[in-house]
Amino acid sequence: MIVQRHTFLQEQRQPFIVRAMELKDRVKKARKHASLSQVELAEKVGISQASVSEIERGLSRTSSHLLRIALVCKVNPVWLSDGRGEMEMPMQQDHVEQVELQAPQWRNVPIVGTAQLGPEGYWLSLGPGDGYVFVPTNDPEAYAIRLRGDSMAPAIRSGWVAVCGPGSEPAAGEYVHIRLKSEYDDGESMVKEFLYCTDDAVHVSSVNSAYGRKALTWEQIEIIHAVTMLVPPSQVRAY
Repeated sequence: MIVQRHTFLQEQRQPFIVRAMELKDRVKKARKHASLSQVELAEKVGISQASVSEIERGLSRTSSHLLRIALVCKVNPVWLSDGRGEMEMPMQQDHVEQVELQAPQWRNVPIVGTAQLGPEGYWLSLGPGDGYVFVPTNDPEAYAIRLRGDSMAPAIRSGWVAVCGPGSEPAAGEYVHIRLKSEYDDGESMVKEFLYCTDDAVHVSSVNSAYGRKALTWEQIEIIHAVTMLVPPSQVRAY
């Protein structure tokens, strides 16, 4: 799936305004709103306390468990994930059941290639022998890529796997997988933090300040897909 400049943020003319409250702040506020400790929230959501801690410390910029966290804490799922709207949103039981039915389904997502967390990360196609990850997603076109380098440390470590969703729109402050056309930099493949876009270019950044920001023209870009979750190498499975 190739994302052209007019297929998302078509009418955007100015850079994004960074939201004052980040995901880590919203999750912590939601947890306190529900009067839960990290351990209690983790138990109710079905994840580890370490996972909750990573989100609240800003080490995880996205999570597949936000819907469940919102339901447990009784807050607006859209506010929790995107910062839009009010935090509190009264839910009737039938609405809760409807939201739960729309929760992502677990499926095998193949690891199809690599992406660099620094410069000179050229696309390397991987075959079935490199395995898959079993993750929750409703995107039928979801794919996974192995990550290399240290430009995103400590938020993302080399060797981890990024699950990408072609059906998800890139959001400011979150990660994206970008692959350049082969005639530009031999098809460089990278994962960066998405900052904003204009009619002419996409602006991205590395977490590690030593690598700085980068502007890529639309003519350079072959694909730009949102990274929907990060998976540790221990979760990679062989076919």
